Amino acid sequence: MDLFGGFFTLMKQGGFAMWALLACSIVAVAIVIERLVFFASQHGDTKGLLRQIGGRIAKDDIDGAIKVCRSEKGMLPRILEFGLLRGEKNRADITDALSIALMEHLNSLERNLGIIGTIAVIAPFVGLSGTVLGIIRAFQDIALKGNSTPAVVAAGVSEALITTFAGLVVAIVAVIFFNYFKTRIKAYNQEMIVAANQLAEMLHFHNTGAPIPTELYQPTGAKSS
Repeated sequence: MDLFGGFFTLMKQGGFAMWALLACSIVAVAIVIERLVFFASQHGDTKGLLRQIGGRIAKDDIDGAIKVCRSEKGMLPRILEFGLLRGEKNRADITDALSIALMEHLNSLERNLGIIGTIAVIAPFVGLSGTVLGIIRAFQDIALKGNSTPAVVAAGVSEALITTFAGLVVAIVAVIFFNYFKTRIKAYNQEMIVAANQLAEMLHFHNTGAPIPTELYQPTGAKSS
């Protein structure tokens, strides 16, 4: 009860700005959890997936390669399946199709990140506005009561600064997760681009009747028989 009582006391002292910051923090936490779950659901072994697909293509089993993609979770298998379904086309067309699929899925990677970025920017200003209003109220109370001792002034200002502190905390946490997700998106997007290009190369070799280089789908150090 003391914990909740202290929380509501702080919220009351901070006024509207504290409630606005609480709403921002709830939204940010919800998005962070959703993004963490999303990235956890993505395929983690890109090289392993390419080895399976490459092995099927090398055996002229495109349908088997498509089944491999459909048996895996995440965005990358869907993108590679999109390319495999157009595997009979020339390399330029396959590459264009994979590029379109990549661009469509990029929006899924960045979903709601703009909201976290916005919260990171506006939270300090919301906190500062609450502080300014709190200081104004504090000096108005001092003027009405006629009591301007340092202790009274300090008490009013300290209460007003609560919103600035809260705004900075919300902004710092939002910036940390915003940059974390941006880094993950960049790395995962680059990984998908490399995988898509490798698939396009495999299909090109397959369509031209040339043997697929084993390094495209076998583990490092493996040798063809």
